[in-house]
Amino acid sequence: MPRPTLIRRTLMLACPLIVAASAAANAAEPVDYSAYRLSSDVTVLPVARETAQTPVPAANQDYKVSPRLAGMPFAKLIEGAAREASLDPALVHAVISVESGYNPAARSPKGALGLMQVLPETALRYGIRNAAKSPAANLRAGTRYLSDLMIMFDNRLELVLAAYNAGEGAVLRYGQRIPPFRETQQYVPAVLARYREWRPAQPKIEKVIAPATARTRVTYMPGTVLETDLPHLSTSYR
Repeated sequence: MPRPTLIRRTLMLACPLIVAASAAANAAEPVDYSAYRLSSDVTVLPVARETAQTPVPAANQDYKVSPRLAGMPFAKLIEGAAREASLDPALVHAVISVESGYNPAARSPKGALGLMQVLPETALRYGIRNAAKSPAANLRAGTRYLSDLMIMFDNRLELVLAAYNAGEGAVLRYGQRIPPFRETQQYVPAVLARYREWRPAQPKIEKVIAPATARTRVTYMPGTVLETDLPHLSTSYR
């Protein structure tokens, strides 16, 4: 029978080799930290009932929904949640459309929940214990997270969406660029395309060129002449 001391020494020598082999295998390709799934990957699973009630403010029904978005599912709830988080409602609609296809019971393989596919730990940041409890709770967590990302990434929408999909840590690790994850690379342009389609029409700014001003010659005294673009003013004193 091998001695206990010999077994311990063997394990101590083998552990570094096992750790090194595992690290080499993980370094072969970038790790996809994405917490969210495109709608094609989303499945509908039974949602566990929450034991404790989580208070969620009701959406403000006084918000007027634009005609462009009035026919969308959950239009009033989304309008209220977006405005309370200082977001364009069209952007929230674009995120929801790609994330869950407006399915409030959607759950991703990684555990993201509801309309905005919010992770439970993300919802807890905003006091929401169950992001699948109701569409209003899910919208409140998702829009506040999206609003925080807008501040973090200085309203650079492509980075905000990449962070919503892959996590803000992934965007920071890759030097504030869209991470090289296939899903995130597809997710960002998909959301942007729908946002451009649904956002309010942008006003056209026309460049106005002021008419040229005639030059004025002012003679103060014989032999002294001043040329100026200003209108002629009287130089006489009284």
